[in-house]
Amino acid sequence: MSVLSKIIDSLTISVHTAEMREVLKPLHISGIVMPLNYLTQLNKGTLYNDSNPVPMKEGSFIFQPAGSVITTKFMKAEQYRVISQMLFESEEERQEYMRTLNPMEKIPYGKEIFSFVAFDVQLYGAIPFFKVLEFGAVDIPYDEELSVLLQNLCLEFAQKRIGKVRLLKNYTEELVIHILRYVASQPEYEKKIEKMNFLTDERLVTIIQYISNNLSGDLSNKRLAEIVFLSEDYIGQFFKSLTGNNLQDYVEYQRLERACQMLISTSDNIQQISQSVGFKDPAYFSRRFKMKYNMNANAMRKLEEGII
Repeated sequence: MSVLSKIIDSLTISVHTAEMREVLKPLHISGIVMPLNYLTQLNKGTLYNDSNPVPMKEGSFIFQPAGSVITTKFMKAEQYRVISQMLFESEEERQEYMRTLNPMEKIPYGKEIFSFVAFDVQLYGAIPFFKVLEFGAVDIPYDEELSVLLQNLCLEFAQKRIGKVRLLKNYTEELVIHILRYVASQPEYEKKIEKMNFLTDERLVTIIQYISNNLSGDLSNKRLAEIVFLSEDYIGQFFKSLTGNNLQDYVEYQRLERACQMLISTSDNIQQISQSVGFKDPAYFSRRFKMKYNMNANAMRKLEEGII
């Protein structure tokens, strides 16, 4: 049994949005690091991914894991509206370039149409799953089952019916399994998947869960060493040997990730958010946030208003 099969039942999956959109004007999304996973299918038209001069085939998919850099061109054109560090200023501005379609209606002929779902996947409720794998964008050829799942997600998300939350969760869980099956079938990802064996170490899981549950508290090497009965001098080496990451870098990363989630999902001001995730100095938090996401916290908050 592969390591993926062992841990798949420990995944927690949540849906952010699922929509079908029509592109109205040429648009270039360039160098934006997103906190969510995106699966996009090109229904009709032209879509370029990651500076590839060859456009995607209609019906094919691009999976962009959380933490990866999104570089996408919509339409074939000489000039594009480029979005890099900043997002659309408003929903009205976004609608100049693309509009949300009713997935229950027939796809308009001769239009530029794509469907996408944005979702989060956590392992043990604490580890950003696809970020651990450190994938870049993954091109996936047309797959009928995956296409039907994405269509069902868009249909369900657009309606208000009983059982909506449960169905969205079920469809997304199936979608993640299909993505993992494809990844597992590709030789180039074999070493990245093998790397995940470290996730079975109980001490590592304890450290990760403790960090997730105590972001506003003491997360020094000394404190973390105490909870897993390791020495303060050794715990950093232990963590890095299994994950490839510096322990305190990981702590800061998780604090910034939680702050990003709060910016999207709450109305708390930036100072409140920075303190709640363990940053005592809001100015330092702002600098670190912009360094990580290539945009300031206020721009990230506009995610709900217009980012793809």
